[in-house]
Amino acid sequence: MSLHFKGIQMRAVSGVAMKRIAVTKTIFCVVSALSVCILSGCGSRVETIPSGTASGTVKLDGKPLTQGRINFVSSTTGTGVYTDLQSDGSYELPNAIPEGDYRVYFTSSGLGDAPPSESGNPEMNDALKDVPKKYQSEQSTDLQALIKEGDNTFDFDLKP
Repeated sequence: MSLHFKGIQMRAVSGVAMKRIAVTKTIFCVVSALSVCILSGCGSRVETIPSGTASGTVKLDGKPLTQGRINFVSSTTGTGVYTDLQSDGSYELPNAIPEGDYRVYFTSSGLGDAPPSESGNPEMNDALKDVPKKYQSEQSTDLQALIKEGDNTFDFDLKP
């Protein structure tokens, strides 16, 4: 069915066609609204976790501990980070870590979480031969570090 109105031809639209047009407009509006939210950052607030760095020195009975690895393990999450000790006994963790309580212990370089006695390499076993066993395990260490936002310095003097 066609209608003519002052030179303009118009067609009558069925009810089904009207519903399709309404659905199409609704979908367009929803997609447009979501696009605006996404592009404007609506609901995508990124929260930063306060974190800090850690550095310091490690001594064994007053003398620099020159070999080994210092490990920091979160008392809350169990995640950790480590770095090798320098020849003067100093260390600096490679990245900032989240604030919180950390247990601190020592392993030979290249061993990860394994105690030195589990390595087949005698040089690695000797690296911590004078360090008391309690400092060589996450479970037995009594060394703690409370990481706060910013720079943190922790000096440890281990007693045999």
